[in-house]
Amino acid sequence: MNVRIIYNPNVAENVLDDLARELPVIIAEVLEVAGGKVAILKRDQMALEFTQSSPRDTGADIRIIVYARDVTPRTSTSENQALTILDKISPLVAASGSEYSVNVRLYYMEIRAAEH
Repeated sequence: MNVRIIYNPNVAENVLDDLARELPVIIAEVLEVAGGKVAILKRDQMALEFTQSSPRDTGADIRIIVYARDVTPRTSTSENQALTILDKISPLVAASGSEYSVNVRLYYMEIRAAEH
């Protein structure tokens, strides 16, 4: 599973550190479903990629894009999963004392990977 976090230059480092620490836990909790080995999600199975946005980019201050494997038990409950992730990270972002706009996108797909 891959997670991209695209953030504007105005986002504080401590917010990004908090996201790096907590996002794997939150996403694993929200996306894990009963249904056998393929539906079990561990935080070390996630790759986080943080990228600072370009001045030409538009959108929220923090954009979280989750690419997850299309597993039927998971996708059958997908309607509220992006909103649940957003609800869980909103207090984390708000704790910084600054206000940032945040959006979450969740993409399910068939994923094949190889590593060496």
